[in-house]
Amino acid sequence: MARSLLGKAASGEKAYAYSQAGDDIIVGFLGDVARYLAVVRKSGPKAGFSPAETSSILALNAPASKWKSEKSALRPTTPAKGSKTPRKTISPEVPSTYYSLSDASRDIVGWQPGDKPFLFFLLPSFPGQPHLLLNEWQVARSIG
Repeated sequence: MARSLLGKAASGEKAYAYSQAGDDIIVGFLGDVARYLAVVRKSGPKAGFSPAETSSILALNAPASKWKSEKSALRPTTPAKGSKTPRKTISPEVPSTYYSLSDASRDIVGWQPGDKPFLFFLLPSFPGQPHLLLNEWQVARSIG
């Protein structure tokens, strides 16, 4: 068992974790359905995953060729009007990368926030279960 990431233990959330090649893989279930997957680097460089590592992680859900990805636009770090200090942003040097996969039975979304050492994937909706609405900040806070 692992610490659940959504805080829905009362709604039947269970999480399981195992280690593989210096990474922790956390799979979260609501009922009997896997709703999220987090891959967290626990040893080695505390930086984002390389393209080869990312392809291997994407393949945990479906062949890497079926995924779509896009980088977020960098947010400006210029001061807000009337402010003398720049606004803080999440990893302003490295934009987040977002992933999506749609097939006949599911729509999966995922992201790697900037240069953080984890990737997170979510099945936001599933018939007969509550929809899940998460953002990067909530997940980063839960993962630690």
